[in-house]
Amino acid sequence: MYEPEIGDLLASTFRSEGIDLLTSAAVEQVRGDPAEVAVDVEVAGERRTIRSQRLLVATGRRPNADSLGLDAAGVSTTDAGFVKVNAGLQTTQPHIWAAGDVIDGQWASQLATPVGARQGRLVAENAIGGAHHAVDHAVVPRAIFTDPPIASVGLTEAEVRRRHLPAISKSTRMEYVPRASAIHRPEGLVKIVASSIDERVLGVHVIGEAASETVHEAAMGMRFNASLADFVELIHVYPTMAEALKMGALAFSRDVSKLSCCAE
Repeated sequence: MYEPEIGDLLASTFRSEGIDLLTSAAVEQVRGDPAEVAVDVEVAGERRTIRSQRLLVATGRRPNADSLGLDAAGVSTTDAGFVKVNAGLQTTQPHIWAAGDVIDGQWASQLATPVGARQGRLVAENAIGGAHHAVDHAVVPRAIFTDPPIASVGLTEAEVRRRHLPAISKSTRMEYVPRASAIHRPEGLVKIVASSIDERVLGVHVIGEAASETVHEAAMGMRFNASLADFVELIHVYPTMAEALKMGALAFSRDVSKLSCCAE
């Protein structure tokens, strides 16, 4: 779901802080006692034992729906146990609706608190108020609170290619954002994906200081079909991390490394 440049940069940052990352590792055995946990893993054909005080297991999520009697109610579920819904969040039983994490990623949904809250309101309006609203998850910002934090909204470059949309993309390093340098947090980047037809912004992906705050400007812009020019022409407060969006949009037509201060 995220741009590979962001993963690479975060991995590099973690390793510089002494965090050992083992990707594509197969866990063979877990053992231990109250004082220590030992995990046997195989990485690239080599077996290793990792010892630690604690082990966090984060292998995915499943719906907490076993006690709801969905089978008896005739409500269909996916192979993973998530409730099937239509665009109005109506289940296979017309008088039953579902919202939140229990529907998984159907209709481009995300397993996130604000998404579930919005769906809950939609369900109430449809089920009780007789409305016929459909979900719209085209613009849903999300964040990962790592250090540096990550935030994203819209399509990634890979998703654009899968959909065969004519698009262009550009990555801009945070070191060119005055605020990032001023607070000594130059690590990070902003990547913008835009239509090559009308330069409408299709996706914004950020890693760096205040990314989870900055992404909301991008989301609001995308909600109203903003173009690269819209982000450039908006006067931003100087110096702020939100200027990363302006710099990222400028990078499509200018060499931002040669800009002075807030000059355009």
